[in-house]
Amino acid sequence: MDICRIRLEGSISLTGKARLESSVKDIIDEIDKAIKEAIADGVKLNELEENKTGAKKGGPQIRDAKIRVINLSVKFLKEIEEEANILKDNVGMNKVDKDQLLKDMYDLMLNAAGSLQKLGLQEMIKTVTQAAEKTPPTTVEGILMIANTIEDKLKKIKGKQETNKK
Repeated sequence: MDICRIRLEGSISLTGKARLESSVKDIIDEIDKAIKEAIADGVKLNELEENKTGAKKGGPQIRDAKIRVINLSVKFLKEIEEEANILKDNVGMNKVDKDQLLKDMYDLMLNAAGSLQKLGLQEMIKTVTQAAEKTPPTTVEGILMIANTIEDKLKKIKGKQETNKK
């Protein structure tokens, strides 16, 4: 009976991986949409990539888009935390499977960070990689710490965007 429970719990994490992939896709789709809208409104893509996305360059549409993708990203990070905690509680899971799921979570966070950077959220990839240097992404604790570091940075950016909106 324990074997069935372990397999079921493992499959929950695999289902969770699909949920995480879907969340990253939502973030990327929202960023792509925001970039297309900004370009249509006259914002130059190279200005976004060069991080010149303040009110003078990006305008209110970029600021609003940043807030939208930050909200999606925070939701994604909460899902990462949920899945990491499932792995933490699942002591009977095959180590190879667990290691792969942790690697996948890290890769998804890195992918999301790269997309956020395209919208002008500065140094998101660097934030992820520096956090990974401090706490390895090969452990549940490392994944949780990296997710918390990203979330803290996103909340600061969101606060700044909302302050600039007023």
